[in-house]
Amino acid sequence: MTYTLITDNQHLIDACDTDATVLALDTEFIRTRTFYAKPGLYQLFDGQKTLLIDPVAVSDLSPLWRLLHDPNRVSILHSGSEDIELLHHQSGAIPAQVHDTQLAAAFLGLGSQLGFAPLVEKLLGVSLDKAHSRTDWLARPLSSEQLNYAADDVIYLYPVYQMLMEQLAEKGLSEWFEQECARVAHKRVQVLDPNLVYLDMKYVWTLDRQALAILQALCAWRLAEARRRDLAINFVVKEAHLLRIAERAPRSLDDLAKLALSPMEIRRHGDTLLKLVEQALANPEHWPQPVKRLIDYPDYKAELARIRSLINASAEQAGISGDVIASKRIIHQYLSWKWRLGESDQVTPILLTGWRKSLLGTQL
Repeated sequence: MTYTLITDNQHLIDACDTDATVLALDTEFIRTRTFYAKPGLYQLFDGQKTLLIDPVAVSDLSPLWRLLHDPNRVSILHSGSEDIELLHHQSGAIPAQVHDTQLAAAFLGLGSQLGFAPLVEKLLGVSLDKAHSRTDWLARPLSSEQLNYAADDVIYLYPVYQMLMEQLAEKGLSEWFEQECARVAHKRVQVLDPNLVYLDMKYVWTLDRQALAILQALCAWRLAEARRRDLAINFVVKEAHLLRIAERAPRSLDDLAKLALSPMEIRRHGDTLLKLVEQALANPEHWPQPVKRLIDYPDYKAELARIRSLINASAEQAGISGDVIASKRIIHQYLSWKWRLGESDQVTPILLTGWRKSLLGTQL
């Protein structure tokens, strides 16, 4: 196997001098206790040469970023959401154009969440060794087996992409595929509204307005703290512990201790948590409204069945899988907009945008 391992700035500058407009791209990273992923290797294949770029050794990655941010180039990824998030955090932007082969496979009916190795075997008849998928990519030196594994991910990605693009073009699905790739890429790096994070918590629908106000404040603070310290969010304070605080509204450190928080959580954040509770309780006029589950709306089952029927009929007519048009989460987003937000013009559900709107808009 031929690849070039890049470990210094000048070699990266030279290696990124390419006229290729299509780049197979992958990243290897570690994300265990941190909020942001830590890059261990960037892999690039332009159809002729394979680059393995070591971000631990290379101090200036700007030549790589210029390559990926060039609007005249397409970056191929497979199941690239986490890669996009990493590249955005490291470079300040996402690649200018992203084509995701997992999405392409879904449009072609090969599977909605098909992994890279099964896709390569299905299309190329090659069985990839995935023994190093959980390796420590920050440890040095990287072994030849690790580097070969990393190189395979982009070398085989390139011909797989070419085959998938040909099939998409034959079926007239290229434009829809490109729209979906752009939507997914930009959605991955959208900034969360800290004041809405609490709505994604488990059992939020069981809480009254006071508890919701406390939880809203706690979740917004925890997200900011995780980002500030680059710490995985549950390593700040566990989700279950935030729910206990919201339900019980503790007013002292002794009250917190009775809720079975860890000693470290109380020692490090106890005073802050109590202050957030106090602030939330002091402003009842700003308490959120109770959260009603979608399944508790009287028309939920009938409307879900109606929308699924429309999706399946449209999918059959378009020659694609209904799962590509809408997951249950996307349908729920539409119902939430319809019932909870009163069809607000400040929010547009995914089902009413882009290629999905052309399929379903008038029927919905």
